[in-house]
Amino acid sequence: MYRAILSSTDVRTSDLTNNETTRSLAGTHRINGSQLAATTIVLTRDKLTYLTESERMDTSTRSPGYRTANGKLAAARRRRRAIIALAAGGGLVVVAVAIFAFAFPGLCPLAVTSAKAPTAAPSAVPTAAVEPVVSQEPTLPPEPSQPATITVAAVGDMIFDRKVKSLVQSAGGLEPLEEVAAQLAAADVAVGNLESPLSDGGTRNTAKDVTFRGDPRGVEGLAAAGFDFLSLANNHVLDYGADALADTVTLLDENGIGHSGAGANRDAAWTPAVVERNGATVAFLSFSHILPAGFVATSSSAGLAQGRNNMDAVEEAIRSAKESYDYVIVSFHWGVEYEDDCNGDQVTDAHRAVDAGADMVMSHHPHVIQAVEYYNGRLIAYSLGDFVFDHYSRKTGEAFILDASLGPSGVNDVTITPVYLDENGKPEYVHDKEATTILQRLHDISAKRGTNVTLDGDIATVTP
Repeated sequence: MYRAILSSTDVRTSDLTNNETTRSLAGTHRINGSQLAATTIVLTRDKLTYLTESERMDTSTRSPGYRTANGKLAAARRRRRAIIALAAGGGLVVVAVAIFAFAFPGLCPLAVTSAKAPTAAPSAVPTAAVEPVVSQEPTLPPEPSQPATITVAAVGDMIFDRKVKSLVQSAGGLEPLEEVAAQLAAADVAVGNLESPLSDGGTRNTAKDVTFRGDPRGVEGLAAAGFDFLSLANNHVLDYGADALADTVTLLDENGIGHSGAGANRDAAWTPAVVERNGATVAFLSFSHILPAGFVATSSSAGLAQGRNNMDAVEEAIRSAKESYDYVIVSFHWGVEYEDDCNGDQVTDAHRAVDAGADMVMSHHPHVIQAVEYYNGRLIAYSLGDFVFDHYSRKTGEAFILDASLGPSGVNDVTITPVYLDENGKPEYVHDKEATTILQRLHDISAKRGTNVTLDGDIATVTP
């Protein structure tokens, strides 16, 4: 028990009733308006009692009247204590609920989270579900994939008539290309010009002085050498008429050798041959600037694809092929026989072909080698010379194999391997002085076209 004696404090009956026990003012103690000398406040754990000086006397000495009055006062105190106890109990309940709500919020939906008075919740408005937005770095579309780089081997004119036919008859169809077949077959794409039809049939064109019809067994050597494309656009394709041309087309098809530049009608002559190598597609188109009478294919007659004085159509065919295929190789049969230098028409038309989309222009007909030229990253061979062909002079026996890499950036790694045609028209490798003679000639004439041919032993490299 704690006891305090307060003096000069104003205490009223209402104070006792309302339990306002902490208020103290300067003045004398009064109960119901009566002044008391002093008041004793007795503070215990569960009650607060105000005693006057006389109330501190032993109750046994008090008068009955006083006890009666004091009994009323005691009853009032008991009521006050009951109220205080009830309030205290309620406070303990509130505290207990608050502690429970704080410790276990999920189990107490009525827990108060704010000291502010509750306000009416706004009416709920249905909203559409919103997908979470995931922030991503902007991405660029993938770059188009580049076609694979391929290797190309190109050679000039080949016939299987005259002395070459005799060689086939005596040694078999493989013999004319036997020595060089492995090098040609190693390339992804091998290209050449088939100057004679391969047939035993047809009727000779008597309007021409020189006509060819090759032994069909020559296809064995062409297949073994890995030829993928053969040009048929030349001035001997109809020497024995449409029947011999049809035999040739059938024979090449049966041996898996692509061809272009001549056919049963114009559409067939202008259709490119196509192969796929390492995922890259390659189209081959052939045109002839040498146009014997009646040799140009029409919608209803067999013949060749015309190049001379028809370059608008040639350019359109090249553009169309370029739109559909990764690489386009174009063959022209043109130029002046036995002339070392290409002429102005050859240069103009070769450049037009490259500008239209040709990656390589591989040409023939002069029976001698002519310049090689780099133009806009592409390669032009104005004449590859003869390759399987009997001949009657030193220069017409000189030839070469052109090897190159063809890729998205253009033509690179160009090498020249010289060969010389023997008396039967069979190509054979040459060395030392004989190799230098051929390579030096190519160097000199190519320099006129601004292209470097660098000799390196028995071969040469070509650079812009």
